Amino acid sequence: MQTDRVEDRDGVLQPSPIAVAREAYLNGDFAACFASLDAVANAAPADRREALLLRARALLRQHQPEEVVPLLGPALASFIGVDEACTARMLHAVAVMRAGSLDRGFDLVFEVDAAARSLCAHRTIRAEIAYWIAYGYWLRRDYANALRQAAIAEAARADVVSVRAASLRGFVAVAKERYPEALALFCSALDSYGACRERDPDLVERILVQIASLELTLRSGVVPGTHASRADIVRMPASAARACGIFRMQIAALDAWLYAFDGDRPNAYRNVRIAEDLAPTVPWRMWALANRANIALAFGDAVIGAEFAAQALELVESVDWNATADEERVGLLFLTEALAVSDPLAAVTVWRRYDGLTSNVDRSLVSSADIRLWIIETFVRGLVYRISGESAQAREAFQATYDAAERVGYLWRATLALIELDATPMPLSRREHFHLEKAARHVTEHYPRSFLARRLGRWLDARADPIYASLARVPREILRRLLDGMSHKEIAALMGLSPGTVKNYVVSIHRKFGVASTPQLFVACHRRGIGAPSWTEGDSPDRSRPC
Repeated sequence: MQTDRVEDRDGVLQPSPIAVAREAYLNGDFAACFASLDAVANAAPADRREALLLRARALLRQHQPEEVVPLLGPALASFIGVDEACTARMLHAVAVMRAGSLDRGFDLVFEVDAAARSLCAHRTIRAEIAYWIAYGYWLRRDYANALRQAAIAEAARADVVSVRAASLRGFVAVAKERYPEALALFCSALDSYGACRERDPDLVERILVQIASLELTLRSGVVPGTHASRADIVRMPASAARACGIFRMQIAALDAWLYAFDGDRPNAYRNVRIAEDLAPTVPWRMWALANRANIALAFGDAVIGAEFAAQALELVESVDWNATADEERVGLLFLTEALAVSDPLAAVTVWRRYDGLTSNVDRSLVSSADIRLWIIETFVRGLVYRISGESAQAREAFQATYDAAERVGYLWRATLALIELDATPMPLSRREHFHLEKAARHVTEHYPRSFLARRLGRWLDARADPIYASLARVPREILRRLLDGMSHKEIAALMGLSPGTVKNYVVSIHRKFGVASTPQLFVACHRRGIGAPSWTEGDSPDRSRPC
């Protein structure tokens, strides 16, 4: 007979080792759980069986399925009672599935499901089996069946099992590029987690990473960052917090960018520093340093950004990147993006290292098939093409980035692609391409305090000017090129117009601003707060050249 309390040598009732282990497991404190389980060896048979199941659960939660298979396999026949036997066989099947034998494990889970239904196992056990069937379908990328089984598990309201099912639905929505739906699902899962008895730090940190990532993806005038609500994330023991270091690092890095979009330099810098401090390995530290470099560059701190990029570059040579996880390797993309500004030749070298890697994809992660990773890769590839002087290929990459990012609501990355498209030379550009004007509209509506606004500088202010607003699109573009110091001939070649047509437009622009020459136009625009994106705060209005 099981008992949750035992007498110590002084005759005082104390919690039994199995009760302590059970409580530690529910709190997500696996170190304490294992320590208590080690003291159950001489307990009653029922306690020893529960100890075996608890140990298997804890090992699975710590992503060690290969240890669960030999632990439970030989003991399966010893479990008695419907619920106990179904639980043991379910955990064994899951371990087989997660240890690499997906098909065999999947078949075993279905066998357990059939037995649990025919023998009327407890609804919580049936809900957990439904979740693992959903997980198996997820690994197979069978999204329809994954959603069907996850809905069954979620509807059972089986504590944290239902939260896991809801988060799995969120991952399916991400995989299907339904990012607003995914964000809502993860936020709902986080709310539900607050009422759960069982604590699962790994689960909640994964949910928080997805919320931060999706908020950053969808960041716009209608999707703000909710980083402030993550200040006190979830109570968990210190051992669990340490185990979630990578997730906390990613959350801090993502929050840094959300603060950057708010124009909040102190909090952005504080979070990238936290991310670097939490990096558990050299590859992750390189990842964090590269991210820190890009944040500094976003705020216009070129010297600081270059220093962090140089530190990250020093770490690249010390890592066997073919032995790293897919998510760690994204740091090479971040570093290439930073070095494209501070050290272009090194950027090409880092990109080639990334592009030449082979990858063993972990199919439990969505990132390998996420269009957002492809968008970042394609954008960085465009930067490398431009550094190498391959302007046509660069423009093709930036255009592909824009098309994909715009389609899925990744609006700020689409806007950045437009800015880079405008900055990439193309001798025979057609005059219907007004990339910077479209970018300026996005920035004005969605990112007025962000680094994107800084990239556009005084040109962003032009949109609020009544004279500028009265101009058609072609004269606006010609005005912008004039303010950049280009001659009539250069503008004509760039826009696919004749020099005479450009001259006529310029005369019309002069008339609109009430001036008689381009130097006077510079002065008038400077006084009105209008300037080209290349202008800095210290620029004077005498930058024009003879036309």
